[in-house]
Amino acid sequence: MTTAEELIRILEGEENEEFIPDEDFDFDEEVHTGNVAATDINWTTQISPPVLEEFDEFICGVSPDIALDSDSSELQFFEKFCDIDLVQKIVDCTNKYHQQFVRHTDLRVYSRLQRWQDATTEDIYIVLALTMLFTRNKRITIEEHWSTDPLLHSAVFHNTMYRNRYCSIIAMLCFYEVTARASDTSRLQKIKMMIDHAREKFKSTFMPGRKLCIDESIVPFKGRLVMKQYLPKKRNRFGIKLFVLCDVKTGYIVDFIVYCGVETQVELLQNLGLTGSVVNELLKDYYYCNRELYVDNWYSSPRLFLHLHQRGTYACGTVKSNRKGMPSFERLKRGETAAYASPPLLALKWQDKKTVLMLSTFHDDKIVPSNSVDYSTGLPKLKPQCVVDYTGNMGSVDTSDMMTSTLGCIRKSKKWHKKLGFHVIDMFMLNAFFLFKIMKNNTNCSFADFQLSVIRQLIEKYKQPAIIQPSTSRGIIDPFRFLHQDSLQHFPVKIPNRKSQRCKICASKKKRSETRFMCRKCNVYLCVDPCATEYHKTTGKIEESQSILADYSQDDVTDSQDVVIPVQSQLRSCDSTPDLYRSIATQTRVKTATVSTQYEQTCNPIRETARILADGYFRGNETLKNKFIESYINLVSTIIRLIDSD
Repeated sequence: MTTAEELIRILEGEENEEFIPDEDFDFDEEVHTGNVAATDINWTTQISPPVLEEFDEFICGVSPDIALDSDSSELQFFEKFCDIDLVQKIVDCTNKYHQQFVRHTDLRVYSRLQRWQDATTEDIYIVLALTMLFTRNKRITIEEHWSTDPLLHSAVFHNTMYRNRYCSIIAMLCFYEVTARASDTSRLQKIKMMIDHAREKFKSTFMPGRKLCIDESIVPFKGRLVMKQYLPKKRNRFGIKLFVLCDVKTGYIVDFIVYCGVETQVELLQNLGLTGSVVNELLKDYYYCNRELYVDNWYSSPRLFLHLHQRGTYACGTVKSNRKGMPSFERLKRGETAAYASPPLLALKWQDKKTVLMLSTFHDDKIVPSNSVDYSTGLPKLKPQCVVDYTGNMGSVDTSDMMTSTLGCIRKSKKWHKKLGFHVIDMFMLNAFFLFKIMKNNTNCSFADFQLSVIRQLIEKYKQPAIIQPSTSRGIIDPFRFLHQDSLQHFPVKIPNRKSQRCKICASKKKRSETRFMCRKCNVYLCVDPCATEYHKTTGKIEESQSILADYSQDDVTDSQDVVIPVQSQLRSCDSTPDLYRSIATQTRVKTATVSTQYEQTCNPIRETARILADGYFRGNETLKNKFIESYINLVSTIIRLIDSD
């Protein structure tokens, strides 16, 4: 009796059990050894039926600790995976990321983030619900879901969350601690929190049954990414590859590993390579239970199957002919089979339209009728038993991909970690659906109906009361949004005769430079950048002030002690422009009497006017407000000094 059989017999508590001392157990050889040399495999044509151990169905199924029953709602099943603790972590990470973003970025005047409010758990749940609802309401852009056009209008989006609020949260959505990036340099650090939570929830909620399968899944992504993979046989050929372990009977996703090159989180075993190490990492919690594993030829090898058999796990799958330890087969005609055995291994070749090579530890070379029909005879086609079992049990991962491809909440994004994060949300939804079917014992429920029920219940539970928010639309009528007519006359225009002339600013700097542009108002030849701006900031500013003051006669000057400063200053888009006055658009009209004697009394009204204008233009951005107030006071003071000097 083998060591594994003795351990199982002792744990099951059979009668008349014998005590075996520790020295009779060679754990280093039987349990911890993962090395199986190819020279140990001696193939023979004598095929004998395998002797299989029974699988205990009592150990599999839904965990009793999940506190769900047949009366639980769809939302409760979903929140079992996407629980409040995870959403609170996402909220904290999103708010911290926003703080860092605005600290290092000059926001535009009309940016949605100017009116940002910290996200809450209710906001994140609503964002997830609307994002999942987008797949049922196809639009070209996200903004079209909130369109008032009768052809595009959908009231559910207007009544659930404001467009600007949704777009702001999606833009700032973050799945990692911003402050922790310096200490963690792994490739998956931006999504590690979501991956660890998902894997822990999947394992603790459900114990898989007898049959398991491992296959690759891919999250579509075509951006720049070092771990992006190309799988030509998948529908989405480019993206992030995942190794997924599924329960065959229910389709439940038991575990998964994200492939990220040399940093893939697996324990690399000697002589098994990366493929065998991935299988060992996914199955290490389910050894010694006599389960059956189905894999494709990317994983299969004689060494791996012997490694699994030593740990109480059977395996079956297609295999490549050039794997180490595989026997050599002769050429066969269509319908013929050839088999070699080296207990517990069976290597079988079956010639169909193409050659099929199979490797198994729990099959023989038995031929059985299949589900496909031979139309020439009307009878079922005959195939090897291992081929029939492999075909019927290997498609669980592909079925999961098919279900999420039509109803997934993945949106187009340049950030790979957001796409992978939303894919994890899709896996939450899929596993919740499988648990719902198991607990309700309802095989007729569709995934689309289940997802729609979850969306409806999320909106009903977490929808916030409507709050009128100020709009940031650029279409608001703003009297200061246009440049003054006099300012438009200072825009550079081409020289009429199309001949190059020397730039006035460059000539003053003794620099030989010619230009094809001029200021028609000033009748001066200037380079567009930066000479035009520099000229109108210095000489042009004084000339403009004098021309404005010349429009006022001495009768307009009164003895009033008040200083009236109506301002029409059109600022350019000031997201990253250090100079607030690139054009000569500032038209300041001053009516004052004896300015030299009232200068101190004038400063306070000027500063107050500047503060009011700054609050109107730069609300929420203290840096730009301070720059504007300082520049405004300096400009008005310069004009007052010019008036006093005259």
